[in-house]
Amino acid sequence: MANVSELLDRFVDLFNTNQFEEAEKDLAAGAISEEVGTGRRLTPQESTASARAWKQAFPDAKGTITNKITAGNKGAAEITWRGTNNGSLMGQPPTGKSVTVRAVVVIDTDGSKITRVAHHIDVAGMMAQLGATPGAARV
Repeated sequence: MANVSELLDRFVDLFNTNQFEEAEKDLAAGAISEEVGTGRRLTPQESTASARAWKQAFPDAKGTITNKITAGNKGAAEITWRGTNNGSLMGQPPTGKSVTVRAVVVIDTDGSKITRVAHHIDVAGMMAQLGATPGAARV
């Protein structure tokens, strides 16, 4: 039975190693996953499909937890995601550009499984790095 800190680590580690179905097992039945930067609310199965789509857009994507806080059945982690856009993203063709994206993930658990995920992703910063927004930053 994984504790909150371990569930946060697994959230990142299982994505990094393409173990999407294993990550889905960490979600309780009826869990909700929110991608705050994209405005999507996802079921566990939709969350798995979303993780696959992100990995297809950024095949070398890796996350690193830089800070973690846990209290009771809740936890939060600051994550730095890095990857190269070599696949289609949100209907846009690959850019071949590398990005560094900051995020925070907040989880609620029932003591052993995640019941709610809120993944706050800096999508605007990522799109600027990809050159997909007006006045985009050159990285």
